[in-house]
Amino acid sequence: MQTLLFLSGVSMEFEKLFNDSIEYTRETLVGHWVRWLIFIVLSLPFALVRFVIDPQKIMTGSKIHWEMIPWGYLAILVIAGVLTSFFISGYMVRIYRGMRPAPDFTGWSSLFIDGIKLDIVMLAWFLPAIILMLLLLLVALGGMLWPGLFVNFGGTIPNIIIGLVLLVIVLALLIIAALYVTMGAIRFARTGNMVEGWNYSAISAIIRRIGWGNYVIALVLFFFASIFFNLVVSIPALIPYVGWIVPVCLSPLLTVFAARYFTLIYETGEIQPPVPSLP
Repeated sequence: MQTLLFLSGVSMEFEKLFNDSIEYTRETLVGHWVRWLIFIVLSLPFALVRFVIDPQKIMTGSKIHWEMIPWGYLAILVIAGVLTSFFISGYMVRIYRGMRPAPDFTGWSSLFIDGIKLDIVMLAWFLPAIILMLLLLLVALGGMLWPGLFVNFGGTIPNIIIGLVLLVIVLALLIIAALYVTMGAIRFARTGNMVEGWNYSAISAIIRRIGWGNYVIALVLFFFASIFFNLVVSIPALIPYVGWIVPVCLSPLLTVFAARYFTLIYETGEIQPPVPSLP
C-alpha cells in the first residue's frame, strides 16, 4: 500500500512538471511568431545539409565517392550551423536561469557568448569519454594493422582485454556525463561561472536533494517523451521535397520544453533561502 501511495505521489509530481513545461512552451512560442521564426532560421543551416549531400550520387553500394561531396558548400553550412547554434544555446541559458515570462531574442552578443560557454561546459562532460573512445579505436586498429604496436603474448588476447577494459570505462564515463551534464549546464547558467558547471560535488548534492530515484525517472520519462515527439514529427517528414520543413518548424517545441523541464527539476534540488519570521 505504501508503495502504491509513493508511486502515486511521484506520478502526480511528474504530471505537474510536464504540464508546467508544456504551458511554458506554449507561452514561449504560440502567439510569438517572430520568436518561433527566429528559432527556425537559426536551425536552417544544418537542415539544409541534406540538399548538399545526395547519398544516391556519392555512394555506389558500400563504396563512398569522396570526390563527389561538395566540400565547400558543406563546410559553409556546417560552420554557419555551429555559429547559429550558439544563439539557440544562449537562449536556453536564459530559460535555465528561470526567466518567466519567456525571454526574447535580445542582446545578441550576450546570447552568442553564453551559448559558447554552455556548449563548452556540456562538451567537457563528454570529453574524457571521447578521448578514451579514440584510444579504444587506436587499440582496435593497432591490433589489426600493427600487431607489434602493443605487447602481444602469444596472440591478440592482451589487445582484446585492453579494449574491453577501455570499453567499460567509456560506458561508465558516458553514463556519468549523461547524468550530470544537464544539471551542470543549469548550474553554470544560474551562477554565471563555467567552473561551477563542472562542480561534481555541488551537482551531486543537488541531485541528492532531488532524489536519485526521482531524477532517473525524470530522465527516463523525458527520453521516451522525446522519442514519441520525434516519431510523430518524422511521419510528415517522409513527404517528398517539403516534408523536411515540418521537423525544422516543430523542433523549437522540444528545445524549449526540454530546457524548462530540466530547469524545474533543478529547482527542486536547490537550497531555498530561509523564510524570515514575522516579528
